[in-house]
Amino acid sequence: MSYFIDLVVVGLSLGMVYALVALGISLIYSGLDVVHFAHGEIYMFGAVIGLFLYDEFHLPFPLVLLGSMILTGLLGVFIERVFYRRILRTGGGYTVAGLGMVICGFGMSIVLQNVAYLIWGPKARPFPVTFGMPVELGNITLPAAYVWIVLAALVLMAALHIFLKKTRLGLAVRAVAGNKEIAYLMGINVPLTISVIFGVACALGAAAGVLVAPINYVQVLMGTGVLIKAFAAAVIGGFGSLPGAVLGGLLVGVTESLGAGYLSGSYKDIYAFILLIFVLMVRPAGVFGVLVKVKA
Repeated sequence: MSYFIDLVVVGLSLGMVYALVALGISLIYSGLDVVHFAHGEIYMFGAVIGLFLYDEFHLPFPLVLLGSMILTGLLGVFIERVFYRRILRTGGGYTVAGLGMVICGFGMSIVLQNVAYLIWGPKARPFPVTFGMPVELGNITLPAAYVWIVLAALVLMAALHIFLKKTRLGLAVRAVAGNKEIAYLMGINVPLTISVIFGVACALGAAAGVLVAPINYVQVLMGTGVLIKAFAAAVIGGFGSLPGAVLGGLLVGVTESLGAGYLSGSYKDIYAFILLIFVLMVRPAGVFGVLVKVKA
């Protein structure tokens, strides 16, 4: 039983990381109706920026996390304003860019990878932060790093919920996600709100990168595998659904951990997609998804 609980805790920790990345993907999709294929590189940039802040300024880990989120969020705003806005904006408003945005996302992914390669190099580097003594729960000993990941992710998810539900800017984000034309007519600054959506989504991706960095090496290609699993999590939960992204991330993380622990660790990367296929066979729209012809 203790082995099972250990696997579940590890799975929940990984699931929280996938959930944060999936939240960013779903947030951008719900606001712009586009899939951001460069979000794995945003996750990577968050990790390398966090490592830079830790090595150069010797900040405590909470400040490293916050600083990386702010800087990566600003990077996301810059990318949206300089590159994506020209593709998404037509006829005075925002529209679905289709294939153009997909190609731009892939291109941005390659650009960010090469920028990171030129600045930090290809070598994988450790993130030498310590989280203190392991946490004892009865007969179970949990590594402090995994507990930190779960707690920090819960705080960030709660903060996002409060932002979207309790603030005027969060209300504007929800209005833009619902219908951009009506949001324009209601006096909402839609371009600014789009930038906020990108900034918040990229900050969440950066948080995931910083949280997982102490238990993995930081490297330029670290975002590729996480992006694929985060997409799987978003689809399992219902693409565009924020609660679904969280649930999908947890399901993917726990399934991957249990599969690696009881079946084979060599095939741990395929368990998420087996779960994805099963969920889509039972519920094609995802757990919280709704099949519609046109988005409201």
